[in-house]
Amino acid sequence: MDMIECKGKTVDEAVFSGLIKMDLSIDEVKIEILDEGGGLFKSAKVRLTKKSENDIREALAQQQEKKPETEDRSFSPRERRDRRDNDHRRDRRHDGPRHIRRDDSPVESRSMREEAEADFAPQEPANDAEKFLLGLFEKMGLHVRLKSSSEEGMLKVDLSGRGMGMLIGRRGETLDALQYLTSLVVNNGKEDYTKIMLDTEDYRKKREDTLRRLAARLADKVQKSGKRVVLEPMNPYERRILHSTLQDYDKVYTYSEGEDPFRSVVVALKGSEDGPKEVQSANK
Repeated sequence: MDMIECKGKTVDEAVFSGLIKMDLSIDEVKIEILDEGGGLFKSAKVRLTKKSENDIREALAQQQEKKPETEDRSFSPRERRDRRDNDHRRDRRHDGPRHIRRDDSPVESRSMREEAEADFAPQEPANDAEKFLLGLFEKMGLHVRLKSSSEEGMLKVDLSGRGMGMLIGRRGETLDALQYLTSLVVNNGKEDYTKIMLDTEDYRKKREDTLRRLAARLADKVQKSGKRVVLEPMNPYERRILHSTLQDYDKVYTYSEGEDPFRSVVVALKGSEDGPKEVQSANK
């Protein structure tokens, strides 16, 4: 398969889906974005084309030309180490502001960098989800550690490593896409459905706290204005958080409208004419 067109909630999800079907890494394909998606009932669409061997060789050659020399034998080991430390400090300045504790010493910082840059030891997958994810990350050139746990009929997989922000994406869209693909692979051809949840850097808990604060603010806004508020499309997990947060409020109620993956939560005033008739009747 040399060319494929794929759709997804986001461009990332569409690309991931295409890579899986073609069994290729992201470096082995040319990506053409046909539609970025967005809006109601509109999916992202991409075209993936397998690169020729010449294209791959040229790309690798360009990467080698741009790659700085990591070791110069004309310098002593101590001088080479100092040069590497200077390079690390320069790279960190370009990465943007970071939160640094005042009690961090140069020795501790160097130790942390050396530990982070130690050779990554591949792990043996413990289940189908880990097998799929490890294979995917290997093709993407990412070093990610996985830790799985089963809880109340759900398989939770925690991802850890460097650059986890890239796997989270905007408001968790990339993480949700990975979770969706993992669920498809794990449950393919099986009668018993296994619920999958991917998490990294405690993102799910932080996102839940953010949504609960948002729900409280919107409830107050709806009570004051009397007008309903429609939130952006969310996945079922996040919609349940909003519904459960506001279910005991006396003056507002919630319901969902639209079809997945563009289904949204609506916060409305009880007794108003904004909501669905069946919900209004139930609240009178």
